[in-house]
Amino acid sequence: MSKFSARMFVLAVLCFPALAPAQAPCRIGVFDSRAVAIAWAQSKNGPTAQFRQFRADYDQAKQEKDEKLMKELEQQAEWAQIRLHQMAFSTGPVGDLLAIVKDKLPGIARQERVLAIVSKWECPYTDPKVELVDVTLALAKLFDASDDVAKTIEDMKTQPPVPFAELPLDPRM
Repeated sequence: MSKFSARMFVLAVLCFPALAPAQAPCRIGVFDSRAVAIAWAQSKNGPTAQFRQFRADYDQAKQEKDEKLMKELEQQAEWAQIRLHQMAFSTGPVGDLLAIVKDKLPGIARQERVLAIVSKWECPYTDPKVELVDVTLALAKLFDASDDVAKTIEDMKTQPPVPFAELPLDPRM
C-alpha cells in the first residue's frame, strides 16, 4: 500500500468511523461489595478470627488491669463491627478484603475477559459501548464461599443496599 493510499485509508476511517474495523466491546467486571464482605465474613480469615484476637488481647489487658488498653480494644472492636455492617449491608469499601486475594484477581479478569474489576456501586455511569460483566460470585468463591453463602449472594441481587448515610453507627445493630 502506498503512503498516499495509507493516508487516505486513515483519513477515511477518521471521517467515516463506520468504515473502521469492528472493535470488541470494552468489558468491565463489576461486583456487589456486600457479597464480597459476606463471603469474607464466613471465611477462616474473616471477622471471627479478628474478634477472637480482640477478645484475647482484652482478656490479657484485663488480667494486667490495664484499663486504658481495655477501653481502646473495646472501641476497636466496636468500630470493626460497624465497618463490617457498612460493608455487608451498605456500600462500604471492600478494598482491604480484596487485597487478601489480589494475586487471584488477574485470573478472574482473564477468565471473564474483563479489563478491570470495580464495585458496581462505584460505577455510576458507563458508555453504552461498555459491557458490564458481573464477577460477584467469582470473587466470593475466592473466599471459599459455601453453597449457603452463594444462595445468600444470589438473593441479594433483588435487595438494594441500605444507603450508606442511613446506616446507623451502632455496633449492636
